[in-house]
Amino acid sequence: MIFDLIYLFILLFAILILLENRLRRIILYVSFQGICLIGPVFQLEEFGSFHSWILILLILAFKTFLNPFILFYIVKKMYMPESTNPRFGYLLILLLFLPGIAISLKISKTFQDIPVSVDHISLMYVFLVIYTGVITFLVRRNWVAIITGFVIFENGIFLLTLILQKGLPLGTEAISFLDAVLVIVAAGSLQLRVRPDKKELRS
Repeated sequence: MIFDLIYLFILLFAILILLENRLRRIILYVSFQGICLIGPVFQLEEFGSFHSWILILLILAFKTFLNPFILFYIVKKMYMPESTNPRFGYLLILLLFLPGIAISLKISKTFQDIPVSVDHISLMYVFLVIYTGVITFLVRRNWVAIITGFVIFENGIFLLTLILQKGLPLGTEAISFLDAVLVIVAAGSLQLRVRPDKKELRS
């Protein structure tokens, strides 16, 4: 029951990121969602094993601290406005979200070979997290919010991989954590080069 709530919290943070207008809150929700990813690791990995603790350290280092820190730094460096609005209205976003519930429920029921500790409701939450990441990527206008959509999507893929393929090689999992950092850094570097610093504009 407690793990079902953790999966639900991961989904709720994804929805908050989708709907939130303030950039700093969006980035904070990304960090909170990263903390929640620790729960499924305890559920699906052997408690106290070397592999599980390495996964937890990677989650804390990358998803809870490093990714949000880089986004905060870029927002501050570029003097970006705090408020950001989606490309479409909230009613249309809700209409886009509703089919995802039906699709996620249908897909989750087709999976039979899942760990006994994971029920189909939790699996449905994972597919909804992936779907929410795709919607965030499509409907957001601000590029930082778009990047958070990619982070949500990646978190959902991480959970799905954790559920369906236990005990992946550690190097493969480490690379999956690193790719989000590379995307954030690359996107931030491009934006910083294209957009001049305010100090340069004043001089």
